[in-house]
Amino acid sequence: VVNSGGVSRTFLPNDVINNNASANTIADVTGLSFAVLANTTYSFKFFIVYSSSATTTGSRWSINGPATTFINYTSRYTLTATSITNNAGVAAYNTPSGSSASSLTANNICIIEGIIRPSAPGTVIARFASEISGSAVTAIAGGRSYAEYQVIN
Repeated sequence: VVNSGGVSRTFLPNDVINNNASANTIADVTGLSFAVLANTTYSFKFFIVYSSSATTTGSRWSINGPATTFINYTSRYTLTATSITNNAGVAAYNTPSGSSASSLTANNICIIEGIIRPSAPGTVIARFASEISGSAVTAIAGGRSYAEYQVIN
């Protein structure tokens, strides 16, 4: 964890692979998370560089965490070299429910950013799924994937 002017940063310690035998099964990006307290409002932003087994393997990216009184975020991620999937105004965990239909094999990026006010303490964690069973989507560590978060009140 790096703290700079009130903004804290957590880096993904190791690559995390989702190649579940069941398509579109969401899983934690283990290690890419931050702790929250009840009744405290946070802004957050996850930057996740990822790869995909094939351009025909899409993905979905979301978050999970403790009970909240308010949550609103945007999740956007690579579809092709010139387009993205954009899920704006998301107000529930593990959303969207469906994966995109494509991605690049390397150098994809996912950005999830928003505001959360938990009603219970816990951990906010990035999550992802592969569109195709047994076809890997990999969140890349090595200082490229990280979370930024800050108490805003």
